[in-house]
Amino acid sequence: MGESVIKTLYGRFLFFLSTVLVIVTLGLFLTKVDLTPQIKPDFFFSSDSEIYKQDRAIQDKFPFQQQLLLNVTTDTITDPNYQEKIRTLSNRILGVQGINYVNSITHGPDDLEAARENPLWQRLLIGNGEKSSFIVAFVQTEDYTSMIKAVEDIVQEEQNQWFKIKISGLPYIVEQIKRNLTEDMKNFTLGAVGLSALVLLCVFRSFTVVGGALISCITAAMMTLVIQSFMGIPIGILTANLGTIVFVLTLSHIIFLVANWCNAYKKSPEAKLTETISHTFPASCWAALTTFLGFASLIYVEAKPLNQLGVGGSIGTACALLCAYTVFPAFLRLAKVSPSKFTYSLAKNFPLPKKIALGLTLIVLIGAGAVGFIGVPKINADPSLLTYFKEDSKLYDGIYHVDDNGGSNPLLFVIQKPNRTELTEGPVYNDMWDLQTALAEREEVGSVISLPVIMAEGDEHWLGQFLPWNMLLDILSKPEYGEVAKSFISPDRTQALFMLRMNEYGRDKDRLTIIEELKEIPPQYGFEIANVGGTYYLQGELAASVAKSMTTGIMSLIVLFGVIAFIVARRLLVSAGVMICALSISGIVLGTLGLLSIPVDIISSPAMNICLGLIVDDMIHLTVTARREAKEQGVQLRQWKAWEGALNTQSWPAIISTLTIMIGFSVFALSDFPPSQRFGLEIVYGAGLAVILALGVFPFIATLKKTSKK
Repeated sequence: MGESVIKTLYGRFLFFLSTVLVIVTLGLFLTKVDLTPQIKPDFFFSSDSEIYKQDRAIQDKFPFQQQLLLNVTTDTITDPNYQEKIRTLSNRILGVQGINYVNSITHGPDDLEAARENPLWQRLLIGNGEKSSFIVAFVQTEDYTSMIKAVEDIVQEEQNQWFKIKISGLPYIVEQIKRNLTEDMKNFTLGAVGLSALVLLCVFRSFTVVGGALISCITAAMMTLVIQSFMGIPIGILTANLGTIVFVLTLSHIIFLVANWCNAYKKSPEAKLTETISHTFPASCWAALTTFLGFASLIYVEAKPLNQLGVGGSIGTACALLCAYTVFPAFLRLAKVSPSKFTYSLAKNFPLPKKIALGLTLIVLIGAGAVGFIGVPKINADPSLLTYFKEDSKLYDGIYHVDDNGGSNPLLFVIQKPNRTELTEGPVYNDMWDLQTALAEREEVGSVISLPVIMAEGDEHWLGQFLPWNMLLDILSKPEYGEVAKSFISPDRTQALFMLRMNEYGRDKDRLTIIEELKEIPPQYGFEIANVGGTYYLQGELAASVAKSMTTGIMSLIVLFGVIAFIVARRLLVSAGVMICALSISGIVLGTLGLLSIPVDIISSPAMNICLGLIVDDMIHLTVTARREAKEQGVQLRQWKAWEGALNTQSWPAIISTLTIMIGFSVFALSDFPPSQRFGLEIVYGAGLAVILALGVFPFIATLKKTSKK
């Protein structure tokens, strides 16, 4: 009687505690969390990064504004109607809040002929073949949303069958990425949650379990975002998917908990939930530790998006474990679970017969080695900006046309003379013109704007031809001339800026490789590179960080996973099995991406970490259960009997978890944003491989025996 009362009181207290936790988390989430992705042109690196400081130093010394580019296409730009259209469009764009200056063939040069003859205007405004021209809008705000919307409305009203207008430029690209991520957060996260709930309902046939699982997973996701918000970390280009990732992490714990409860109930209807929790919790803790290490390895990466994901993922790992074992048990205690026979029949295929397991292991090892060896070197971790958007989208079309008519991605070179002499003498001017020509001749470079081009604009005026260089620079630095000279020469006039608009379409080399080749050109003309910056450079460094995290980072994680497996099992073969399976799935997934020429962008790159987390989770749960089976049956862990007993109970939750994750993430295939598509489908592919390796290959390796010599 007393035990029954205590059990009832404990159950009510647990339900009360979980209710309070959910309500408090929900309240903080609704009042403190801003779900709008905060993506700005400087999102690449954190402010304390040396790479960021290097780029920032250029902007401080050579103040320039972000540019919005409009490419207006017609039959010929000499048509008076076309020029009037450009004038009208330029005036309307200039009136948009956040834009303070506009250059076009009607705003800047005296007329079209002057634009043709002037080196600056010709490079900046006139497209190839004179079938298009540019309107360059200088942006004076970081709030792109309203500005871009206003420009889009103007373009929609002004374009027609004779005048095709395409928009590009970093502010526009950033805003489109932000819109795509916001749309995916709303639609596909809800879709993934809905499909996961449907799978759970079909498997467990309990509304209480499904409701409790959804509340627990959503609470963990909200708690993660609340803590992240209090730490001052906004929703970014990678953390936009953090809620879905934490939902999956929590769901994995819950599925193993429910499955072990069902298995215990099958053996004995008097089985207690506390016993199930005490059996499942240690394995969940070890699995959470491996996931935590996976995210923590990203915290010290210089790339800001990866750094933020590392912090958010580490928080989310702890929240997932907390909610799975505080919020959900209150629901499970009230649930009546009636599992479907379908998933049980799938799980009964494990353990595999030894001969089949041997064949599968050989196929996996040979396949992973071959696919990884051939495919991994072909991985494109530095894809073009165009790969972020569908080919039939307006933005892809805009980037392509701008790219084809003078380049779309700015790269900044700061040059100086080795002895830091002033760049105001005639011979130096000629050397800079030669450098300008040499850089512009490279096929990777769309166009170049530099100090000699700016000075040539001043020389066009009759008075400019008689003024000394220093005086002409003073004039071009005044507000009435847009302070244009300040953007291209340092205050002490010993350094000059070369702005290269780089081509993205058709690029077959990494950005950093191209930059290194370009850096060899200035010394040929008596200059040295003082600094390098711009979004082209930052994207190159970002891609290098992604590549590094996918090579050394993954290898370090695999070793750490092996160490944790050894601590759990105290057996080298188990540790080796974990490392071999983790290495195999990495080789297969990454090798496939390389062989199929699927780009690995910053948004889709974390999919590999999630796949590794899934396979290690399954193997940890299997190992902990195998140890218990070995102890109960009085056998050693290396014996097949211990693993056979573990597979009889753990293969079921592993398969359920995998199916739920695969079906949930498959909804990302419907996204209009290619990086989100790749992120979701890579997880689907990796999750399917993970469960096969964890249940088929890992137990075989863990029970290998030495061949005795006679």
